[in-house]
Amino acid sequence: MISRIIDTVLADRSPAEEYGASRRVRAVARLMSLLGVILFVGLAIEGVTIVFIGQLIGLHILLGMVLIPVMAYKILVATYRFAMYYLGVSDFKRAGPPEPLLRAIGPFVVLTTVALMGSGVVLALLPPGSVAADTWRTLHQESFIVWFALMTIHVLAYVRRAFGTTRDDLRHDRYRSLVGRRGRLVSAGIALALGLVLALVVVPAVGPWSHYLSSLGVR
Repeated sequence: MISRIIDTVLADRSPAEEYGASRRVRAVARLMSLLGVILFVGLAIEGVTIVFIGQLIGLHILLGMVLIPVMAYKILVATYRFAMYYLGVSDFKRAGPPEPLLRAIGPFVVLTTVALMGSGVVLALLPPGSVAADTWRTLHQESFIVWFALMTIHVLAYVRRAFGTTRDDLRHDRYRSLVGRRGRLVSAGIALALGLVLALVVVPAVGPWSHYLSSLGVR
C-alpha cells in the first residue's frame, strides 16, 4: 500500500491518461486537475493574507469569496465521480477508487471546506467585534486548523499530477484528443466569474473589518 501511495504522490499526470480510460473518465480527471490548480494558487495567496491579516484583510475576504464557487464546483465534480464509481458504472469502476487513506479523508475534506468557507461568509457579513462575530470567528479559525491538516495530505497526494495534467491539457502537447477542453475552460471561467460577483456583494464588509483590526493593532 505504501508503494501505491508513493506512486500517487509522484505521478505527474492523471492515471486516467495511462490506462486507456473512457473519454468521460478522462474529462472528469482533467476537470478535477484544472479546478485543483486554480484552488492551489488561490489558496496559496489566501495563506499569505493570513500571515498579514491586518494589512490584507480585504484581499483575504474578497479572494475567499472568489474561490467559493470554484470549491463548490470541484466538490460537485468529485461527488459525481464518487457516485459513478459506487453505482457501478463500468468505465468509472475500471478507473478504480483513490487510495484508501485519500478515500477516507475525502468526506472530511468536503465537510471542513464547507464549514470553513461558510463560516467565512457569515463572519464577513457580521459587525466586527459583536458577540456573534466572535463566535463565528472561533468556528472559522478552528475549522481552518482541521481543514489545513486534511488539505495538506490531499494536496501532497495530488498537486504534482494536477499541474502535470493541466499543463498538458492547456498546452495540447500530449493528448491526441482534448474533447471537452473548451467546456472545461468555460465552466471554470464561469465559476470564477460567479466568485467575482460574490466578492462584489461583500465589498462593503471590507472597510469595517479593516478598521476593526487596525483598532486592535493587528498587522
